[in-house]
Amino acid sequence: MAHENWPSVRFRRIGRTLRELREEANRSLRTAGRDLDRSPSNLSMIENGLQPIRPRDLAPILTYYGVHDGPLRESLIHLAAQGREKDWTSAYQGRISPAGQDLASLERDSGRICSFQPGRVPGLLQTEVSARDVITAGPANPSLDVEGLVAFRMDRQRVLSQPDLPRFETVVGESALRQKVGGPAAMREQLLHLVSQSRYDHISLRVLPYSAGGLAWYSTSFDILDLRPPGRLTVVVLENFTHMSFREKDDEVAEFQKFFAHVWKIALDEARSLDLIEEIASET
Repeated sequence: MAHENWPSVRFRRIGRTLRELREEANRSLRTAGRDLDRSPSNLSMIENGLQPIRPRDLAPILTYYGVHDGPLRESLIHLAAQGREKDWTSAYQGRISPAGQDLASLERDSGRICSFQPGRVPGLLQTEVSARDVITAGPANPSLDVEGLVAFRMDRQRVLSQPDLPRFETVVGESALRQKVGGPAAMREQLLHLVSQSRYDHISLRVLPYSAGGLAWYSTSFDILDLRPPGRLTVVVLENFTHMSFREKDDEVAEFQKFFAHVWKIALDEARSLDLIEEIASET
């Protein structure tokens, strides 16, 4: 089931598409509600991603708008089914933010994950020691469930070893490799972990060196998640120390994809990146 009171990415995508279809059909909420035997407020909630919808309820709405078959119908019904599935993240409900649960659920369904991390090691490649140090690095917060957050991050990493592996591509800033997170021993362990993980065929890591100039100081980290067909959904996830946000509009997503392709091209290739990581590890 979708996370209670949380407008998940999948339902927001369904809702936005339904609104576009309704507007293309030149029908008001009142008219569509009357024809579909739904209240205008109910349709509005669905269109805003605030109301989960079952595939069997979505199908007649799509038919009403003339979407009888094809990729769009298949994709939306698939997203509706995924959004209602109960997965491993439900065990963390109440301990992890709904946005965090949504992120992990989307990672699980992704065929490709692209991550740009200029100042830290990607969460999917952090060791447990590094994850704990990053999570506790801010001001003291007695209400912070440190062990729950660490366990959740470690569980998220299972996506890189599940049977249906996603392609994981990441660009990591050189500064992230030189930060003494958790002390020298912990940092060396983290660096060697990056080396070992990068040797898997489905994981590609490139380092953005200091010599990249201004881009090396670009501070905004993000992930691009491409869901497998038939979901056909691409989402950008932005995360900072206070909250996580999602970018789902096609034009916004395209800008992040363009930027990632640029930094991927100018970063060190995989072989030189591993050489640099091993060199830094030997100096730690």
